[in-house]
Amino acid sequence: MRLRPLNDFLLLEEEHAVAYHDYRKFTHIVVPEAFEHGPEDRQVWGKVLAKGSACTNQQIGIGSRILIGKWEGARLKYADKPYLLVKEGDVLALDEPLTDGSICGVCVAPAHG
Repeated sequence: MRLRPLNDFLLLEEEHAVAYHDYRKFTHIVVPEAFEHGPEDRQVWGKVLAKGSACTNQQIGIGSRILIGKWEGARLKYADKPYLLVKEGDVLALDEPLTDGSICGVCVAPAHG
Protein backbone atom coordinates (compact mmCIF):
# COMPACT_ATOMS: atom_id res chain seq x y z
CA MET A 1 0.00 0.00 0.00
CA ARG A 2 1.24 3.52 -0.78
CA LEU A 3 -0.02 7.04 -0.25
CA ARG A 4 -0.74 8.90 -3.52
CA PRO A 5 -2.05 12.50 -3.63
CA LEU A 6 -5.05 13.22 -5.86
CA ASN A 7 -5.93 16.21 -8.04
CA ASP A 8 -3.65 19.21 -7.40
CA PHE A 9 -2.28 18.07 -4.06
CA LEU A 10 1.38 17.59 -3.17
CA LEU A 11 2.62 15.07 -0.62
CA LEU A 12 5.42 16.59 1.48
CA GLU A 13 7.90 15.50 4.06
CA GLU A 14 8.14 18.40 6.51
CA GLU A 15 11.69 19.61 7.08
CA HIS A 16 11.35 22.37 9.66
CA ALA A 17 9.33 25.42 10.57
CA VAL A 18 11.04 28.80 10.59
CA ALA A 19 9.71 31.78 12.54
CA TYR A 20 10.03 35.18 10.89
CA HIS A 21 12.43 36.35 13.58
CA ASP A 22 14.59 33.24 12.98
CA TYR A 23 15.24 34.12 9.32
CA ARG A 24 18.36 35.95 10.45
CA LYS A 25 19.83 32.64 11.60
CA PHE A 26 19.15 30.79 8.32
CA THR A 27 19.49 33.49 5.65
CA HIS A 28 21.02 36.88 5.05
CA ILE A 29 17.58 38.48 4.97
CA VAL A 30 17.09 41.15 7.60
CA VAL A 31 13.49 41.41 8.76
CA PRO A 32 12.59 44.78 10.32
CA GLU A 33 11.25 44.53 13.88
CA ALA A 34 7.91 45.96 12.73
CA PHE A 35 7.34 42.79 10.67
CA GLU A 36 8.42 40.28 13.28
CA HIS A 37 5.70 38.05 14.61
CA GLY A 38 5.37 35.53 17.39
CA PRO A 39 6.02 31.81 17.12
CA GLU A 40 2.50 31.22 15.82
CA ASP A 41 3.50 32.91 12.52
CA ARG A 42 5.82 30.40 10.91
CA GLN A 43 6.65 29.13 7.48
CA VAL A 44 7.32 25.44 6.77
CA TRP A 45 9.91 23.95 4.42
CA GLY A 46 9.01 20.61 2.89
CA LYS A 47 10.34 18.15 0.35
CA VAL A 48 7.94 17.01 -2.38
CA LEU A 49 7.51 13.23 -2.32
CA ALA A 50 4.60 12.90 -4.80
CA LYS A 51 2.36 15.05 -7.02
CA GLY A 52 -1.30 14.65 -7.89
CA SER A 53 -2.25 14.17 -11.54
CA ALA A 54 -3.75 17.68 -11.84
CA CYS A 55 -0.60 19.55 -10.72
CA THR A 56 0.38 21.90 -13.54
CA ASN A 57 3.43 23.75 -12.22
CA GLN A 58 6.39 22.19 -14.00
CA GLN A 59 8.87 23.96 -11.70
CA ILE A 60 7.75 21.82 -8.76
CA GLY A 61 9.00 18.28 -9.13
CA ILE A 62 9.62 15.24 -6.98
CA GLY A 63 12.43 16.15 -4.58
CA SER A 64 11.81 19.92 -4.82
CA ARG A 65 12.16 21.89 -1.61
CA ILE A 66 9.21 24.25 -1.17
CA LEU A 67 7.98 26.81 1.34
CA ILE A 68 4.38 26.84 2.61
CA GLY A 69 2.54 28.68 5.38
CA LYS A 70 2.31 26.93 8.74
CA TRP A 71 -1.45 26.49 8.58
CA GLU A 72 -1.57 25.32 4.96
CA GLY A 73 -2.45 21.75 4.10
CA ALA A 74 -3.33 18.74 6.17
CA ARG A 75 -0.91 17.04 8.53
CA LEU A 76 -1.21 13.28 8.67
CA LYS A 77 0.59 10.14 9.81
CA TYR A 78 1.05 7.24 7.45
CA ALA A 79 3.04 4.13 8.43
CA ASP A 80 4.05 6.00 11.62
CA LYS A 81 5.69 8.86 9.65
CA PRO A 82 4.42 12.47 9.55
CA TYR A 83 3.49 13.98 6.18
CA LEU A 84 1.76 17.07 4.78
CA LEU A 85 -0.79 17.24 1.97
CA VAL A 86 -0.94 20.73 0.44
CA LYS A 87 -2.60 22.23 -2.60
CA GLU A 88 -0.25 23.27 -5.37
CA GLY A 89 -1.59 26.84 -5.11
CA ASP A 90 -0.51 27.08 -1.46
CA VAL A 91 3.18 26.92 -2.33
CA LEU A 92 4.83 30.24 -1.44
CA ALA A 93 8.33 29.65 -2.82
CA LEU A 94 10.65 27.11 -4.36
CA ASP A 95 14.24 26.59 -3.21
CA GLU A 96 16.37 26.26 -6.35
CA PRO A 97 20.12 25.81 -6.73
CA LEU A 98 21.99 28.91 -7.92
CA THR A 99 23.13 28.47 -11.52
CA ASP A 100 23.98 32.03 -12.54
CA GLY A 101 27.05 32.49 -10.33
CA SER A 102 25.28 34.93 -8.01
CA ILE A 103 25.90 34.85 -4.27
CA CYS A 104 22.38 35.84 -3.24
CA GLY A 105 19.51 33.39 -3.60
CA VAL A 106 16.75 36.03 -3.66
CA CYS A 107 15.01 36.55 -7.00
CA VAL A 108 14.09 40.13 -7.76
CA ALA A 109 11.89 40.98 -10.72
CA PRO A 110 13.28 43.72 -12.98
CA ALA A 111 11.64 47.12 -12.57
CA HIS A 112 9.38 48.23 -15.38
CA GLY A 113 10.12 51.73 -16.40
